[in-house]
Amino acid sequence: MRIAICDDEASQRHYVRRQVEGWAARRGHVVSVHLFVSAEALMFAYDEDKGFDVLLLDIQMGKMDGVALAKRLRADNEWLQIVFITGFPDFISEGYEVSALHYLLKPVDEEKLMEVLDRAVSRLRTAPSMILFRRGGGYLRIPADEIYYAEAFSHSVTLVTEKGKETFSMRLSDMEELLGEGFFRCHRSYIVSMKHVRRVTRTSLVLDNGVEVPLSRSLYDAANQAFIKTYF
Repeated sequence: MRIAICDDEASQRHYVRRQVEGWAARRGHVVSVHLFVSAEALMFAYDEDKGFDVLLLDIQMGKMDGVALAKRLRADNEWLQIVFITGFPDFISEGYEVSALHYLLKPVDEEKLMEVLDRAVSRLRTAPSMILFRRGGGYLRIPADEIYYAEAFSHSVTLVTEKGKETFSMRLSDMEELLGEGFFRCHRSYIVSMKHVRRVTRTSLVLDNGVEVPLSRSLYDAANQAFIKTYF
């Protein structure tokens, strides 16, 4: 689990980090905690690396407050678990728009934080399966169910998803390993999500969006077996 703590007060950042690390040790979770001094710093980091699971956000910060930051990030990821930390109860009503998991008042009570983090874990377990792709100096997380297929071009691979296309500098064999179960390499240049296959022909796999992905003739029987395994 990757947890971001954003607070413009150093003492608060480190105080909450110690509590998070204590919770992880008691629960047996493996966590990676990242500290940010401002909403702008976290937003910049998130643009490069969308792999965070839980955000612990101070509400009152500099130019951009925690609520404004949460609205920006929530628009990109509905499964982010957002927890606001504030010294002023009057701000609690501002976070309903971003479906905040909880509000914690400063100084943060350790037992309450543990309860909130336990709830975050429970919610994340019901989230769609995500695949984390490395790109440049950061990561991009894509729901596995949204991926239609992958196509190799020279030294890169393009993923076609429900929301568009994403290109990565990697080999198709590495993409195949990353995608894992539920995906089938149907051609030397293509990997397809079997969940989106609606029909298997001798020369192609017809997807539910109408696209036909090439199928090697030698893989026709294997494709049928994968199709049957997916739906029956």
